[in-house]
Amino acid sequence: MRPQGPRNTRQRILEAAETAFGNEGYSGTRLHHIAERVGVQKASLFHYFTSKEHLYCAVLDEGAGQAEEIVKHVLESEGEPIDKIRALLRVCIDMVVTYPERTKIQLRQSLGDAPPGFQPTDASERMLCLVADLVASDELAKSLSPIDPFAFVLGLMGMVAFFFTSGPVVAPSWFGQQDAASVRDRIERHVNEVMERCLDGQSHAAKSSAVL
Repeated sequence: MRPQGPRNTRQRILEAAETAFGNEGYSGTRLHHIAERVGVQKASLFHYFTSKEHLYCAVLDEGAGQAEEIVKHVLESEGEPIDKIRALLRVCIDMVVTYPERTKIQLRQSLGDAPPGFQPTDASERMLCLVADLVASDELAKSLSPIDPFAFVLGLMGMVAFFFTSGPVVAPSWFGQQDAASVRDRIERHVNEVMERCLDGQSHAAKSSAVL
């Protein structure tokens, strides 16, 4: 659920637009519907955003800015690199759960549902690189099995996004009739297990060999 608090008209427009773009796509979103959700006239939207494309880009910038701030906060905090990676995974899950429409917008983008000629910014890749640099740091490199840091981080993010969006559609029986909190806990446990096995691949392989 989105955090509550004082919000000005511009912020309420961004939130309504994020929901619309995530659930209805860029092509399916109508500005007058956004205006109705906010409780303003459609003309009022143009006081804050010059066009539908401008609003779309503002929604993306808002989400990327918040995510980058949170990621940097974790990276700059005290603690061992491995603990920061675990914290970042929890942060990733928290963001997908709190702002599910943002993940949907990215998935729709990958299928071509975006403004004509739209070119995404490098904000997301910049964040991936920051986390990949942590995975590749000397403190972790000595204890990790060989791994492509960027692919590792991208893979974890992809798992989280898939589980919370496409997963219930392609494998409904895996999710069952659990409530949202139980589903979230199950996904977090599974992704954590995959992450730990990747980060400790050598010792895990040794344990498997011993069992065999």
